[in-house]
Amino acid sequence: MKKLLHFAFNSEVPDIGERYRKIASALIVLFILGYSIGFLQLIHLGAYLGPGLGDKVSFQPLLDSLSELHSQKPALWYGLITLLSFTILFRLVAMLSGYFLFEREEGQPYPIKWIVVFFLTNLLSTLVIPILLFVLGGLFLLSGLDFDLGWHWIEHNVRLANQLVLDYVPTLVDAPAPLAVFIIAVISGFFHYWFHRLGHTQRFLWLLFHRPHHMTPALIQSTTMAVFTALPLFIFLILPYNLVFGACTKLFSSEPLYTEVIIYNCLILIPEIFGHQTALYRIASRSRLIRWMSFISGGGVYHYMHHSSEPEHCGRSGAVNLVNIGGGPLFIWDIIFGTYCPLSAKTPRAGLSGQPELHMNPLRLTLAGVAQLSDELLQNPSWREKWRILIGSSSYSPPVSTDFAVKTSASKTKQATPSAPIYNFAFRSETDTTSKVITANSVQE
Repeated sequence: MKKLLHFAFNSEVPDIGERYRKIASALIVLFILGYSIGFLQLIHLGAYLGPGLGDKVSFQPLLDSLSELHSQKPALWYGLITLLSFTILFRLVAMLSGYFLFEREEGQPYPIKWIVVFFLTNLLSTLVIPILLFVLGGLFLLSGLDFDLGWHWIEHNVRLANQLVLDYVPTLVDAPAPLAVFIIAVISGFFHYWFHRLGHTQRFLWLLFHRPHHMTPALIQSTTMAVFTALPLFIFLILPYNLVFGACTKLFSSEPLYTEVIIYNCLILIPEIFGHQTALYRIASRSRLIRWMSFISGGGVYHYMHHSSEPEHCGRSGAVNLVNIGGGPLFIWDIIFGTYCPLSAKTPRAGLSGQPELHMNPLRLTLAGVAQLSDELLQNPSWREKWRILIGSSSYSPPVSTDFAVKTSASKTKQATPSAPIYNFAFRSETDTTSKVITANSVQE
């Protein structure tokens, strides 16, 4: 068993030849189709509004909202169906283009090995959710409570948060629906901004929650690690997430704003798809319309700068990923807190700082954060160090530390240094050594 576990954790996915390209492409297409359909379950939830006021992740709120709108305002129903159809189709085409145009834009096809590794890492992270819920249910059962409390932990926490919001949070101003959506997006965006920023600056949150999302060296949708499946923090973040964003919603609206939020989402999700598409950065950053839509939505192609592994793009040495954090329209909080960054004239390399070589092992990447923190707590005897391991800055490294995701010359190191980048994509735009940046109202000739 020990040898099996050692093999599972230390073996790596080998290079995969181009003769398997058709199979890989079919997998990508199936993922994109499934992702596009599945995303409809979230279309009634605001990107920053949260599932407040009883909203559920399912198709039913969308269907109910459309049915009610059809009976009350048929003309608006036809307009919304048109907008919804265009948004889904546009995103589907963009995701397919991000993969199939990769070779034209970056000089080589998207590596099949990366597709396999990061797709499986996403899959493993998702499969861990029911496993952890089962374990949690078992712990409740052993303590004399109901197994259902653990198994349905997510639903119980969502219901509890929504009930607390409905019972204790007043509606200060029952604003008109369009105005309410904008105000809620701005106010709740403040909390989204700081949740996201802490995910980068606080090492516990970085290692367990957010680093996997930034691991992929070049982005397409199917290899970008999902944030919500982060192991194992999703269990503990459900209640505060729903409380905060549900409260922000209730403060300015006494009723769910399904139709308005669907329209809002349709509009912001059009540019949003460019935030995780390496091959489309050059195209999107040179489109005045996409730049404006991205800036207004507070994401889009500007979010790709957030995934840059090269801090020099924004003149912030060592501050990789602390730009364009998002949170509300017009990058309001990034501008206020000094983390806004205009677009680079060249396609930034994505990934962790310096784009270090990763272990190409899905299981290892999935468990890397848990393994690193556990090993650090065991290997560093000082209680002061243990405390700093848990609450320190993401830039802090204890005397003995092992990064289980990144390959280093030594497994244990004093203040580990970044590995040299090995993913040397021949980005065509990297021949441009000028320092130009692209702003929302500039035109790249």
